[in-house]
Amino acid sequence: MSGRKKPVSVTEGYIQKTVNKDCLSKKRKLMPRFLTLSAFSLLICGLTGCGPQIYTPETAISAVHADPSGVVGKFRMTVRRVGWSDGSMYLDSAQDYRDPKTLVVAIRGAMAKDLLRNTSQSAEQYFMNRTILVSGIAQRVPVFWLNDDGTPTGKYYFQTQVFTGDSEDLKILP
Repeated sequence: MSGRKKPVSVTEGYIQKTVNKDCLSKKRKLMPRFLTLSAFSLLICGLTGCGPQIYTPETAISAVHADPSGVVGKFRMTVRRVGWSDGSMYLDSAQDYRDPKTLVVAIRGAMAKDLLRNTSQSAEQYFMNRTILVSGIAQRVPVFWLNDDGTPTGKYYFQTQVFTGDSEDLKILP
């Protein structure tokens, strides 16, 4: 009997095929749901900065140097300077925004207005010396020097800037 397969009754074969078909049918229905859920979970984790780490200006700048494509996460800093350029607001972690150790939160025009909508204070009064928590992506950005007439000089330096999606991504901490 060695080398020969054990005979399977017609009933056993039918049950086995039916069970296999049912399992495959369920797997085929569940697999797309599982893949969709997995992809959605990864997307949410990526956008919300999953994990316990909250970047400080120092750790954010180091992480961006290690990964030039950018770092997604949460960034905590005390605002030491508020600046404006071309309708955008910039919250800086140090007085000197050109210092390579400064983390800059870039807030585009509409979002800046949205953040200041419920206050009578200026942006400087509202943000200066307050600690903020920002969700977004930090990237190394070249900043070009301009002549008085607005033409580029050819010189530039890099800033590490955090870009956010909307006003819900920025919280003022107590």
